[in-house]
Amino acid sequence: MVILLGLLVLPGCGCRLPEEHKVAPPPRDAPPEEVVRTYFAAIAGRDKETARALLVHEARDDELEFEAPDSPFQNWVSVTDLQIEGPEKDQFCAPGDTCVKVYVSFDLLQCEPVTRPDGPWSEPFGLRLVDGRWLIIGHGQG
Repeated sequence: MVILLGLLVLPGCGCRLPEEHKVAPPPRDAPPEEVVRTYFAAIAGRDKETARALLVHEARDDELEFEAPDSPFQNWVSVTDLQIEGPEKDQFCAPGDTCVKVYVSFDLLQCEPVTRPDGPWSEPFGLRLVDGRWLIIGHGQG
């Protein structure tokens, strides 16, 4: 399944971060793709509360995600052309857990390209079923 979504496009350039706006959390029974799509909408809306609510408890304290200079909430100006493929079974799921992986690609514009240049990115996102709700375990390599 491929989902296309343009989350935010700012006119002009420079380092003007998008204005904050609240993003509605997905329904409790939302599929993994919708959880990740909402997470990106929260990034584009600079809604840390909703973004944190979509992460498993262990990931909520991840300073890199919210406070680091290259984090989405400190550095990302726009995310466009979001595509989500999957889900598929996550082979690295802990015994007793139910996990899936989705593959996400998007075009990114940042204030400062700190770790990677602007343009197309692609990352897998892992999700775990926690009390009947899909939550993001993490993303990136692996």
